[in-house]
Amino acid sequence: MKIIEAICAKGLPKRDLKNANRVNLLALLWAGSLLLSTYLIENQSLSTGIISMLFGLHSLIGIFMLVSYRHFLVQLDEMERKVQLDALALSVGVTIIFFSSYSILANSAIVPTLNAAYLIALMALTYMFGIIKGRINYR
Repeated sequence: MKIIEAICAKGLPKRDLKNANRVNLLALLWAGSLLLSTYLIENQSLSTGIISMLFGLHSLIGIFMLVSYRHFLVQLDEMERKVQLDALALSVGVTIIFFSSYSILANSAIVPTLNAAYLIALMALTYMFGIIKGRINYR
């Protein structure tokens, strides 16, 4: 039950839930624009202009997501901000360690070159785990 409450952010003020939902929506749009752009580029012959527009759209959504996340962090109470920042630190640390360790194997031709999408997924999953763990520990 604690895990479900942590995932649903039970106990957060409405303002924080609204800000979190905005960030989550932008993150979903950002991931969708990445998938769509990748699909279109790999499966169709697109002009440089269209590729530039896809790049611009994806970057713009990412910038809006970043600004929304910053706004979300600034308005949080100290405890939830600690949960968020601890989760960020965990996700960055795990990703750096994984990538650097994997690079040794890739440079030795033991494993194939790592696709950046896997690093983004690892970072996102580790961040989500950190949020859930933090909310369970601190609430």
